Amino acid sequence: MIFLMKGRLVTVADDVVQVISRYITGSEADREAGGILLGSYRGPHIEVVRCTAPMPEDRRTRFGFVRRDKGHQRAAEREWAESAGAISFVGEWHTHPERHPTPSWIDRRSWRKQMGKHAPHPMVFLIAGSVTTYCEIGSDGRLTAMAKVG
Repeated sequence: MIFLMKGRLVTVADDVVQVISRYITGSEADREAGGILLGSYRGPHIEVVRCTAPMPEDRRTRFGFVRRDKGHQRAAEREWAESAGAISFVGEWHTHPERHPTPSWIDRRSWRKQMGKHAPHPMVFLIAGSVTTYCEIGSDGRLTAMAKVG
């Protein structure tokens, strides 16, 4: 999956797309799911190569997902160490129970909080729906929607 905005690309590896896809169909679609995105910065571009999936201590409801399990942080630390710092936390993903998802005010508040913690690095925020995936990039204190191009 590839997203584009003003010359900046976000690429999402097929393995990541497959993990996220498991949570938008069947019984898993009954509750929102989510996790973190791990990848690399390549100049102005971001390459997402791994993600975490919902873990036991996360809170999943029909219309909400709260990442609580410390396993997400441990996964990020492990990837960072094993890649000698090449792979790091670059954003987060979650699902919405709709065909074409749009971010809620809660999503945007959460994203702004993440951006503040990780400035000056840009962040990727994905919302997977049953038909399309929505992507925003957070950079320089602004959230901007990206267009899916592949």
